[in-house]
Amino acid sequence: MGTPFVSLVEPSKLEGYKPGSPREEQPAGIPSAFLDVMEVREDVFVEEQGVAVENEFDLDDPRCCHWVAYASVHTTQEHEVRDETGAVVQPRKSSTRSTPIGTIRLVPFPHGPHPVSGGRYWNNVLEGDQGKPSQTEDAAAAFIADRPTTYHDGRESYVKIGRLAVQKDFRGNKIAGLLVNTVLAWLKENPSYFDPSITELGLEQVGARRETEIPSWGGLVCVHAQKQVQKVWERWGFKVDEGMGTWWEEGIPHIGMFQRLPIGEKQMKIY
Repeated sequence: MGTPFVSLVEPSKLEGYKPGSPREEQPAGIPSAFLDVMEVREDVFVEEQGVAVENEFDLDDPRCCHWVAYASVHTTQEHEVRDETGAVVQPRKSSTRSTPIGTIRLVPFPHGPHPVSGGRYWNNVLEGDQGKPSQTEDAAAAFIADRPTTYHDGRESYVKIGRLAVQKDFRGNKIAGLLVNTVLAWLKENPSYFDPSITELGLEQVGARRETEIPSWGGLVCVHAQKQVQKVWERWGFKVDEGMGTWWEEGIPHIGMFQRLPIGEKQMKIY
């Protein structure tokens, strides 16, 4: 494996994306790099962990920033063939491809309510609440207050890291850490990226009565981590939010974790 590199996929409408369908059947307008994102996620979450393919793509994906890690993988297509004298009669044919080996996404605020401790969620819907809007649909509708937890007061705007996945054959090469640290570094360099535009949305839509109440990201980062990898996220600077408790997503136990990044003074986004 050559030196891996990471590419950013900025938010896109992703209209007509077909979960689980092969690349050649996807609409032409879907960015190729996003198809690489889903290739990794479907291999890891759907094939390995048993998540339903229709639940792996969700309504947050179009508004997220995604990152894809690539590695140059050398593949032999035809082996060398020699005759009985040792002379080469067919040379070896090989190729090198930039292969997607890992991915991560960053979900902007607003978010739906914090998960219910002990709850079981399927495609973002709490078991027993079928027919009600999903968390993601609620999040898209309005900036709303949430219940306070250990590290979140229920009102502060935060961003959420998720869908961290690395292809099985490339684990153990610190690809996950490369992706997480890439996102954290990007956030420090772009602290206003997700702040709402006053001109575009208006005060009422962002839940503010005056300019001083406009939601703005202040450095708080959340992750809904699979419980089995808690210690890994702790090594990256995240702390368990005991107030969020434990819940299940697609049958997998999750916990909430937070980290606060130091960011400099920000300008209000008025355009």
